[in-house]
Amino acid sequence: MNVGDLVRETDGTRVGFVERVDRAFYGATQAFKISHVERGKCIRPGMVDIIAPTRDGIRDRVLVCWTDGYPEYRVCVELEVVSEGR
Repeated sequence: MNVGDLVRETDGTRVGFVERVDRAFYGATQAFKISHVERGKCIRPGMVDIIAPTRDGIRDRVLVCWTDGYPEYRVCVELEVVSEGR
């Protein structure tokens, strides 16, 4: 996804143009995982069981100028490219 691309929401309701792409804005590739913590208890650094990959990984933040409204930021997985710009 690049600046100038025509995109639409994954549910197909709105169409717009990409104004800006912030690469690797959200997420992480791995995280500390704790298998069991009782409700209301503190989490301490020594309780970490494993370091494992995250479910969503790293995602881009995209500023989309919608044809029917104001520009807004969206996560890249909420959009699909209709046509390549330039």
